[in-house]
Amino acid sequence: MVTEPMKYADFSHPKHGRFDNPEAVLKSDKLSDDEKQDILKEWQSSLTHVLRNDPHATGVKDTHRSLDDAMEKLAAGRI
Repeated sequence: MVTEPMKYADFSHPKHGRFDNPEAVLKSDKLSDDEKQDILKEWQSSLTHVLRNDPHATGVKDTHRSLDDAMEKLAAGRI
């Protein structure tokens, strides 16, 4: 059974497929750094939209933090 906190823990990108978590984006050897950055930004944007509509949506803030961490790692070249 899928729980509400897990609802936003994964992301399906129309071009690059489904990712279980932000770390999976970073670990993908099929993506360039620019593609990884684009995916993480799109995922983050979708979560921001969710929060605008439902500020108390369960699990969104945790995933948003994970995305922030992943974007920092990518920017710092720590992947």
